[in-house]
Amino acid sequence: MSAAEPPGDGDDQLLVVIDPAARRTDGESVRIAKDVLSAGSHAKICLPDTPEEFARALSRRGSRRPVVVGDDHALLRAVAQLHRERELARGVLSLIPVGAAHALEVAHALGVP
Repeated sequence: MSAAEPPGDGDDQLLVVIDPAARRTDGESVRIAKDVLSAGSHAKICLPDTPEEFARALSRRGSRRPVVVGDDHALLRAVAQLHRERELARGVLSLIPVGAAHALEVAHALGVP
């Protein structure tokens, strides 16, 4: 049996981009998601206030795997940014859905609980 790698090793480096709408809508869920992600891996947390800061954070992620905390608008913004940079095929884009039910229809259609 092999030992588990400690947090921060290998592919566990995350860039967690927390959408401002998610922080306003459900700050408690955002805090829990941030704490869980930070405990399980090396996570850089970004709190952009504008769409430009959101895009800049994704552009500067390096080898970190992007994790978007937010609603459908945040997910689509991230997909559009990665598409512009021709980076969609590079790796996984993760989503932690936070928001009102009507703002999470795309996430639910994709099978994200």
